[in-house]
Parts: sequence; C-alpha cells; structure tokens
Amino acid sequence: MLTVFSEVEASHDVDRVRVEVGERLAARSGYEQWLDRLAAASGRTIALTPGVWVIGNGYGADDTTHLKAIAAAAEHHGYQAEFAAPGEVPGLAPQVRAHDALWLADEASVNPVALMDALTTALHTNPQCLWLNTTATTVHTHGTYIAVDAADGGTALAAHVVLAAGATLTGLLDPLLAEEVGAPPLRSGRGVSLLVRAPFALTAAIRTPNRGFACGSHMVPRDGLVYLGATNRLSTEPDYGQGASLDEIATLMHDATAELNTTLRDATLVDVRVGHRPVTLDHLPLIGRTGHPMVHLATGTYRCGVLLAPHAAKIVADGITAPGSTTSHAFSPRRTIRLPELADLITDSTRGLVDMLCQPGGSLPAGSHQMLERFLGAALHEIASGNSPRAVAVRRLWQRAPMAECLPLLLDAAGRIR
Repeated sequence: MLTVFSEVEASHDVDRVRVEVGERLAARSGYEQWLDRLAAASGRTIALTPGVWVIGNGYGADDTTHLKAIAAAAEHHGYQAEFAAPGEVPGLAPQVRAHDALWLADEASVNPVALMDALTTALHTNPQCLWLNTTATTVHTHGTYIAVDAADGGTALAAHVVLAAGATLTGLLDPLLAEEVGAPPLRSGRGVSLLVRAPFALTAAIRTPNRGFACGSHMVPRDGLVYLGATNRLSTEPDYGQGASLDEIATLMHDATAELNTTLRDATLVDVRVGHRPVTLDHLPLIGRTGHPMVHLATGTYRCGVLLAPHAAKIVADGITAPGSTTSHAFSPRRTIRLPELADLITDSTRGLVDMLCQPGGSLPAGSHQMLERFLGAALHEIASGNSPRAVAVRRLWQRAPMAECLPLLLDAAGRIR
C-alpha cells in the first residue's frame, strides 16, 4: 500500500506527522511519473490501484480518533479524505461491525513483485549497469575506492557505494569503516502475510488503523488475488531464516475474516510470505551520505519502502552530485536520534501491548482492558527499576531496542528470567 496519510496515529506528535507525511507525500506525488520511466526502461507497465479505505471497528478502542487524525493530516495538505458509511465500502463484509469508513482517493496500492521484476529488467538491459549475482560479505576502503567483497571471491571497487542491506548493514562494514560511517543502529521488524484467491472481487485496498505495534489488518487487490497482511514482530537480531509461525498465520486469518470479510474463510491459500522491515530507533529512514563521503545509505524504511523508493533514490543522488545538500535532511544518517526514556515509553505504549496480547480476536470484558493496561504498566515499571537478574535483563534488552515495538520483548523477557 502506498499509504501517505493512513499510517498516521492520533498519538503521533506534530513534528513526527509533519516530517513523515511530508516525505511520503514527496514520494507519492512523483510515483506515476517514476512508473512511466520504469515502463519505458523495462518494457513492463506497472499499474496502480487507486484509493485506500480505512475502517474503524470495535477491535480498536481508538479507531475513531485515529481516523480523524488521518483525515486531518490529508486535509491539512490539501488532499481528499471522505467519510462514508461502512456499507459503501466494496468488499467489506466483516463479522465485527465497522462504525467508520474513510476513503483516501490519493493513496494507492501496487504489486511489489511485478515492480521488482520491472526494476530488475531495467537494470539488466541498462548498458551502464553491471549486475553481480552474488552476496556481499564485507565493505571496506581500498586506496581511494570503496571495496565490496563478495561470497564468490570477487571484489567490486567504486567511488561511491550505496548500502541498502537492511538490518544486516552494520555487520557488512569493516570495523574501521563502520566507525567512519557512524550509522545509527537498525533493528528488524518481521512481517508475515498471505496471498489468497478470494470468493469476492476487491477494487481497492481496505485496512484498519495501526494498532498493536503493526499496521492493522488489511487486504489489497493483486492481479486477481488478494493480499492479506500483516504481522509485525520486532527482532533485535535479524532472523531471516525463520519461516512463518502458525500463531502469525492464525492471527492473520482471524483478523481478516473478523474485521474485513467473513467469506475469506472460503478463500484458497496461494502463498505465505515472510518479509523483513528494517527500522531505526526513531522510525525515520537512513537515506543519504554518511560520515564517510563515499558511503551512502538507503534503508530503515520500515513499512514504507516501496512508497519511498523513488524519493530515496533522489536523496541519495543529490548527496552524491551535490555534496552537503542533504546533510540537514530529516532522513540523514548523520542526524541525532533522540531516544525516549524507558519509563515514559512504558507509560505511553502499554495500550498497544494489550492490543497485541489480545490477538487474534481476544475481547476482554468491559473495563478489563484498562485494568490490564494499568497492571502491565505498573509491573514493567517495577521490574525495570529493580536490581534483580530479571530487571538487569529487561534494561539490557531495552538498551538494544529503545522503541515501543520492544515492549512485547520486554514482557517476554520478564516472564522467562527467574
């Protein structure tokens, strides 16, 4: 989904919304022209499916507030945001009644598999591009060049290198080069999704607001199939070899049938996908020139990589052709990342923790949600301030990933260590 506004949450501060929406909008406004250039280079036409529906229901206690924040962000930038009756949403037939629906005509969806195929074709047919089908192992300086060593024994030399290796980025850098680059830490958000053949037609993407540290439940049309997404589970270390768990699949199936369309239970499963979203500690990407003038980054895009791709390329290109022009950019790898205190984050994010614990489909008795939220917050505060092995482990984990998505890991750590 090319979601400019529907990633906004009511709890996001004004500065974060201003920066993130502004950059996503810069990417979205030139997307069709980028696809036209890609079609000319590859001979493959990539079509966008216009519009995204955002629906609110009883599963999200703050859905109405989130939808208002999304609509306000769109209208602030002069874009269309229309509230409608949920019954007007094509393809929406949930078990849990939706009480709100918001149509964002300027958002869209695209098939990323077809997009990557077209990009690959464009690169292969470009006489100025040399494609090396191997795995990079180490990046280091070599005289006046940057050298990239590969698993096949080869080495590529370049005057400038752009690293887009996700959460494995820092592990690729030679220690001396890593110190000069000074890249902020990256963590991996792991997501599982399903591709199904559904018994209904879907004309545009439908999603819920963000909740439970993920992008809500959503279904997206994809060349006659329907994409169901997606879970989001933070890892302090990438786990690229791990497949989808039954728990993740069960969560997707339950939330999709309960919140989006009950007839999805009759859909045919075509594929199970596991994706990895590199994320920084302040949730902004790392794009542009690093502390080393020949090393550039294009990563940390979290859930917006497909949308930000052409915009990220321009930022990187500007940093190479006009050194210093992107130093003050909000995505600069050289920015100062300000981290929240653990106590503040526990206070602000325990609602999301309860939402995650209740998946799939858990609904608590009236008042219990708030009671559990207060209890978990108090328990984590007490554990984190102590001197026991459990407290030390929780603080150590927090230091590795000081972000809201780390709370489920803290809870798990607190329960495992005696």
